[in-house]
Amino acid sequence: MKKKLVASLAAAMVLGVAGTSFAASNPFVDVPAKHWSYDAVTKLASAGIVDGYGDGTFKGDKTISRYEMAQIVAKAMAHSDKATAEQKASIDKLSVEFADELEGLNVRVTKLEKNSSTIKVTGEARLRYEDYSDDTGATWKLRNRIHLNGNINDQWSYYGRLQAENNLKGDTDTSVTMHNAYVKGNIAGTTTTIGRFDYFLNHGMLIDSQLNGANVAFGNVVKANVFYGKDNSNKLFGNKASDNGYLTVAGVGLNYAASKATSLNGGYYQYESKDNANYFGDGDKRKIWEAGFKTQFATNFNLLGSYAKSDADAEDTAYFAQIGYKGANKSKVGSYGAWVQYRNIEGTVAPATTFNGVFTKEHGQANGGKGFEVGFNYTPVLNTVLRVKYAKIEPTAISSEKVDFYQAQAEFFF
Repeated sequence: MKKKLVASLAAAMVLGVAGTSFAASNPFVDVPAKHWSYDAVTKLASAGIVDGYGDGTFKGDKTISRYEMAQIVAKAMAHSDKATAEQKASIDKLSVEFADELEGLNVRVTKLEKNSSTIKVTGEARLRYEDYSDDTGATWKLRNRIHLNGNINDQWSYYGRLQAENNLKGDTDTSVTMHNAYVKGNIAGTTTTIGRFDYFLNHGMLIDSQLNGANVAFGNVVKANVFYGKDNSNKLFGNKASDNGYLTVAGVGLNYAASKATSLNGGYYQYESKDNANYFGDGDKRKIWEAGFKTQFATNFNLLGSYAKSDADAEDTAYFAQIGYKGANKSKVGSYGAWVQYRNIEGTVAPATTFNGVFTKEHGQANGGKGFEVGFNYTPVLNTVLRVKYAKIEPTAISSEKVDFYQAQAEFFF
């Protein structure tokens, strides 16, 4: 964050906590008495809001970070008892903007900030290219998301996500949808989420979708998520909702930190069709369980994997293993990562896998897919992540040639 002298002073002065009662002595050798900012700087220093540097300078032209700006906001919050209602409102807005940095400083946000009606708005845009070696053809898709975060009161918050996805090679316009809309808060010592929300279980081998329902999270040593609702996707297990109806799901996800380096996870899920007594071909229900792990086995390397099985008559098993190196961080320019993975996901065990490529339920065939994947991601500039990956996948249930899958994307966060 670029904050030169004028911006730094404006942000601090709007708090109004450096009143005229403070003695205006000059603490900084690089702010002469004739400088236009002299009175403001000395009052802010006397109020304890700005400190300058150890060598006795203020360095008003120096760029400061969000962390340093958060320190100024924290000091202003400490003096908020001297502020007017309007000035407290300004403090409130700044505390919301710098909430993450203030938390890092272990600054307690007061009820004034928590009760704010201010909604924090962020967003992201993703441009993605995909291509297959068969006759499917290449696609260019642009996805835009707007995130809305707001506090309802001390115990409850609201989150909404607007999403629009456009096929840049097609003629069909895509309308904006309310992809997420939920409230989250404390009930009897649990964290309860109600509404439409993402549910991503374990490593996403089986489930990466949205649920219209409720999730209850609890536990310290063993963390649990118990959920129930109707899946928002119109395509699960390769079936069309228009033909077979949406599926309800009940389940539990578990996570246990076995050590600082290793965590174990598992889950049990039951999908049911309320509209079709033979949705799955062998009944109206599908029961699935899975178990997995993740371990940091070296400084920059991790290993993760999962195994799952359903109660289907055939094509009932899924597993994958992946080795990863580092990883791109949108907040750290120059960070990068790479991974290699092998997966075997049969057709009747994964409702909505997160893995791209020819998981052939999504690719128009009634069976799963198996093969390997390699990928690389990189952060060239702040809040921008580039990713490329390649997968070679073949069907699990029928004889067919392997298909090459290519993907490249750029994500922008704002």
